[in-house]
Amino acid sequence: MISDSDDVLSWLLEGPPWISYAVETQLLDRRRDPSDVLNDPDIKAVVDRLKANSSGFPALGTGTLRYNSGGNVYWDLSFLADIGLSISQLGLEVEVEGLFDLQRDDGSFILQEGTRSSYLCISSIILSSLARMGYAEDPRLLKFIDLALGQQRLDGGWHCAISRAKGNKLQETESCPMDNQNLLLLFGQYASLKEEGRMNGAVGLLLEHWARRAEHWRPYGFGIGSQFMKVRYPETKYGLLKVLDVLSLYPYAVRQLEYQEMLGALMNKSNGGRYSAESISRSYSKFDFGQARAPSRWITFLVNRIIKRSNAILKNIV
Repeated sequence: MISDSDDVLSWLLEGPPWISYAVETQLLDRRRDPSDVLNDPDIKAVVDRLKANSSGFPALGTGTLRYNSGGNVYWDLSFLADIGLSISQLGLEVEVEGLFDLQRDDGSFILQEGTRSSYLCISSIILSSLARMGYAEDPRLLKFIDLALGQQRLDGGWHCAISRAKGNKLQETESCPMDNQNLLLLFGQYASLKEEGRMNGAVGLLLEHWARRAEHWRPYGFGIGSQFMKVRYPETKYGLLKVLDVLSLYPYAVRQLEYQEMLGALMNKSNGGRYSAESISRSYSKFDFGQARAPSRWITFLVNRIIKRSNAILKNIV
């Protein structure tokens, strides 16, 4: 399971509580009380930021938060979800209700100035975290999923531009890689959806993008170059670690040659089984993925989680 040796596992378990908790519960399948994680001062600071009017759930109603910037509810919540914490453990139920108060009658959200209700890729960042944090069967989240599934395009993917929807003049154009990535992360939290053949179109588009990376093919402006290849967390844009994390949820993806090539490219960045951040956000300077001077236990955990999922699928365990 661990990509190189038991030494890496020991090193991971020597990390702060939030890392050792994730390793034990997600890589080693052990039960563990999260109280030491919840009492960790750096984790408590992230929770406080989620409650803040300027950067947390309350700020979503203003439309001023940008999903492509770190240090706000989009990525703070994703981080806590990746650790394996729930909304109830974090005491964020009131804040989540505030988000759902913004939901429109058709199930959509408008969370950022200058966007429309068709920008499903933005709200799916938060909703995919909530699906992992105890809200997977919430009727309001399921309503959004029904809406998103109904907007799947001819090529099997998604795009926020209404002109590119089915029945409109640009319906034959490629879907947006970012839309596909973000929505697939949400759908991948449901066993019935990640096994469903209708996801293969969007999955296949991400794999094709990798296969054609040397070509001058940039669907909706997204290319695969040096920035894509940099390992970073949180992945606020479109990059190698995030795409693999999403695709590792889908058995169809893991069995494809392009996926194995992509995973190999990530694993080649290992230094003795340890991985480092190649790009950082100052908003997370308190965490090891927010610095580039030393290997990051957190990124090493994330890579090994991808490897574990992949191996399980290839062994027909899931």
